[in-house]
Amino acid sequence: MANVLNQDEINSLLGAMEDGSIDLNESEGNKKGEDSPIEDYDFHRPNLITKDQLRSFQDVHEGFTREMVSSLSLFLRTGVEFELVATEQLQYGEFIKTLPGVTHSVVFTADPLPGVSVFDVNLSLIFGVLDMLLGGKGDIEIELRVPTDIEIAIITPFIERIIDKLQTSWRTVMKDIVLTQVNSESDPEYIQAAPVDAPVVVLTFDVKIGFVNGTINICYPLPLIQAVNEYLASAASQMESYYGQKTDRETKQNLLNSLMEVELPVSARLGEAIISGSELLRLKAGDVLVLNSSVMDPLPLNVAGKEMFLGKPGRIKQNLYLKIFDRPQKNSEGPDINLDWHNG
Repeated sequence: MANVLNQDEINSLLGAMEDGSIDLNESEGNKKGEDSPIEDYDFHRPNLITKDQLRSFQDVHEGFTREMVSSLSLFLRTGVEFELVATEQLQYGEFIKTLPGVTHSVVFTADPLPGVSVFDVNLSLIFGVLDMLLGGKGDIEIELRVPTDIEIAIITPFIERIIDKLQTSWRTVMKDIVLTQVNSESDPEYIQAAPVDAPVVVLTFDVKIGFVNGTINICYPLPLIQAVNEYLASAASQMESYYGQKTDRETKQNLLNSLMEVELPVSARLGEAIISGSELLRLKAGDVLVLNSSVMDPLPLNVAGKEMFLGKPGRIKQNLYLKIFDRPQKNSEGPDINLDWHNG
């Protein structure tokens, strides 16, 4: 990545600072300028995932927001706003510190991906939705506390919808992925999803349901993210290989054999006539229509609705036939078809 320096570059930079090749005062002045190209970089928290790789995660969760809006609108019978507002790379310990002391966090797995993930729903949202499920409007003021077992049982359908819609969104990328809830915790310190210094990606959603406001955070561990990126890279490689490979002789022959088995409708057009609507209403059995073709004119033969050949009609006993002898001039650039097959 562009922001990461190797050891040789770091040594060169330190040497230039020592011999005065780099003016630190000038660099500090540029740093304060509005158009400064200098960016802060924290070596203790490196960005292990590129912006392009994060974009695929954001696309999945943009779909998740749409799924949640439609699902919760029907579930709670009220207006819903659900928006992805931030995507950050943190250490797991930093993520835990951003959570309040009392919250509602759900640990879940995403088989067959490695590791466990966490999504956290703050209690203002939990108790607001709980009030709506019990017939209220959600605009209540309540002391943030650990939900009781009965309250958790009532709110469970809401939590299950989050997992279900998140799974639906992930299946646009991986069809066989299965999200399963492992457990839930009210104290973030008891959530042992990853080591404290492990890199994670945290997505933050701003949620408004009727009069209820709150946030939902989803935390994914680095092994899961790397596995998804490897899967996407492999899928892209297979797609490029499929469209870039040359067709061998056997494949061409198999394709041709399949085409030879396709049944095509064939019809011959005797001619056309133009009549008025009143004449059409007066038509009856025995009437004769004068067509725009002569009995000596060749008849066009249509294959699958397209004029392909010209022929002359005839009769063999009780059956009519059309003897093909030419192709229309407008199709002279069409596929080369041997017309002498009937002489073989």
